Amino acid sequence: MSGLPDHFCPGCGVAQKAFPRYPWYSCQDCVKRATDGAERALKFANTSAGGGFAFAYAAADDWVCCGHVLCRIQGRPVLVGEARFGGIVAQPMPDRPLESTPYDSINQKGKERYVPDDPKRRPI
Repeated sequence: MSGLPDHFCPGCGVAQKAFPRYPWYSCQDCVKRATDGAERALKFANTSAGGGFAFAYAAADDWVCCGHVLCRIQGRPVLVGEARFGGIVAQPMPDRPLESTPYDSINQKGKERYVPDDPKRRPI
């Protein structure tokens, strides 16, 4: 027994092995159903035996190398990318907008936020 809680695919509910690194990963059958915002099917691959990640539209072979792809599985936003030691992993995005907020910090007096992209703000 691994001591880890049971894990179920967030897309279809199939039982899977739990991995602490990817606590909410989707099963490979759901990854094969990934689409872009216009509902065009996507496919994913490692670029070499040593790693790397690429995606393409399922109907084409124009591969694009990148770090991750934000797409949808059954209408839910997911981030698909290279898994550690190879393979492809898809995990649901949080239910909040993507913005710089998680990277903000508050100074010790709590009066001003430091936003890395804002040139007017300086780190504490």
